Amino acid sequence: MRYLAEREFEALKERVSGKRIGFRRVSCINASLPLHHVATLSDDLCSSCKFPSNGEDRIVVGTLDLNQCLSLPDEIPGKKPEVMGADITRAYLSNVCVARELHRNGLAYALIEKSKLVAYDWGITDLYVHVAVDNEPAKKLYIKSGFVHECDEPAWQARFLDRPRRLLLWSGLSRA
Repeated sequence: MRYLAEREFEALKERVSGKRIGFRRVSCINASLPLHHVATLSDDLCSSCKFPSNGEDRIVVGTLDLNQCLSLPDEIPGKKPEVMGADITRAYLSNVCVARELHRNGLAYALIEKSKLVAYDWGITDLYVHVAVDNEPAKKLYIKSGFVHECDEPAWQARFLDRPRRLLLWSGLSRA
């Protein structure tokens, strides 16, 4: 698991620095809480995730990546919008995570809502996320956040990549 996290972090650094071809923009959106709110929950929360802000120690408790691109590597691509230059108006969420101790507290929902605002400001009209077929909590979160099913990853592709099969979910962005 640590190897996967390190690999994802390196890929994120490449996307943010502009070294990854096909990514127009990338933003890592974080959720943080005052350290005194989470200090009693667990000693496992990463001490290197602490930072000072306005004279208060805070800790990162959730994060997601927003990627403006035509597709993500090794993932099924979205089909919307069906126009030339879709890479300008299509984005994907990836690496959505919240500290286990804080699941079911609305943090992931808040991260997704914030990412929608950022994406809309970038001119994004179509937002996608991939989710494992058997990840019921994540599917419920995305559906609650306005995503709908677009397509399934073929079983052969999931086997080839040695991972659980995924669904591709879509949400259109517009001013409410």
